[in-house]
Amino acid sequence: MNFLAHLVLSPGGEEIMAGNFFADRVKGQRWKELSDGYAQGVLLHRRIDHFVDQHPLVKEAKQFIDPHFGLFRGVLLDVFWDHFLALHFEQHTPFVLGDFSQEAHAVLAKHASAFHPQAHQLVHAMRQGNWLHGYADLASLDRILKQMAARFPYENPMGEGVQALQARYADFSQTFSNLWPQMTTEFGLFLKG
Repeated sequence: MNFLAHLVLSPGGEEIMAGNFFADRVKGQRWKELSDGYAQGVLLHRRIDHFVDQHPLVKEAKQFIDPHFGLFRGVLLDVFWDHFLALHFEQHTPFVLGDFSQEAHAVLAKHASAFHPQAHQLVHAMRQGNWLHGYADLASLDRILKQMAARFPYENPMGEGVQALQARYADFSQTFSNLWPQMTTEFGLFLKG
């Protein structure tokens, strides 16, 4: 699961949402230095990632992606899941994507400084680039994946991700439809508080 799914799968309030979102900035045992809500969010993020990475549906879906993508297949799947979540957001959640995006941006901006000095820049870029909405649109998704590819110091196939998605689109869609209810049952949805 990528940004959007982690934000949605954040029961228990703002600090948990922020910790879940910024968890990749919290290395090793550093979560123990955070307030309880933030720490819970970081650990939730790690549990979500472990659950998804070990899930039989996800292992099967990796086989839908050409082997030349190598280890990037897992990263692509995380982005693909956000695509299907954003595409039918109101069917998969009790929220409206526009309203949820605004709420998430406000929460992240409020709590960013607890995680990293440049965290506000990430939130600003996410808001300005309309990333959460962009997951639903293949042209925007293509741009996002090309930007992700460019962040690596070596050549990689991430920029070809939309073609991989389109090659087995119906299979990925069905996998997400089967996976998402299990995710919401296992982890719950964002609640203010």
